[in-house]
Amino acid sequence: MKINETVKRIIKEDGRTQTWVAKEMNKVNPSVMMTNVKLSAIVTGKRTMTGDEMIAFCKATKRNPDVFMDRAM
Repeated sequence: MKINETVKRIIKEDGRTQTWVAKEMNKVNPSVMMTNVKLSAIVTGKRTMTGDEMIAFCKATKRNPDVFMDRAM
């Protein structure tokens, strides 16, 4: 499964919105400057996720980064 599909599935499984996830990612790491537009582009596969963004996403959604990557590969 691709990273964008994994991100989309986690958001859906958790019953969260992309807006909530973006805000939480910015709380974890303000330097990622995540926006709804950037997160939407990641989810749709139009943009790749950086390592810092992936770590912020995992922390915001309380996922282990290693498990996240295993699911995404």
